[in-house]
Amino acid sequence: MSVSPPRRIAYTGEVSRKGYRMSKFFVGLTEEANRTVFKADPEAAMQRAGLTEFEKGLIRERDFLGMLDHGVAIYALGKAGGSMGLSLMEIGARMRGETVEQFLATRPLNRQQS
Repeated sequence: MSVSPPRRIAYTGEVSRKGYRMSKFFVGLTEEANRTVFKADPEAAMQRAGLTEFEKGLIRERDFLGMLDHGVAIYALGKAGGSMGLSLMEIGARMRGETVEQFLATRPLNRQQS
């Protein structure tokens, strides 16, 4: 099985500043009250956080690569996953355009030894 090398994203200070609002929003979802609001009314939660329409669209579409390109910290995405009903495996699979099963098959411990 041939696996493409991962895409690299240059996470510079400028990129980080661009994604700060979303990163802060996602890290805030570690608080139960924020998670509850987000799950009940994601649009209201995103509006209250001051997210732009572009940023809201990334969240609505669960476009994790787009979020990383926009400057969201990878650790913040991990915090967001549970609030979006997704595991880290599901996020990884989505980022690669694969099913969870395909994604897991490419993990080092799951590859067939030849």
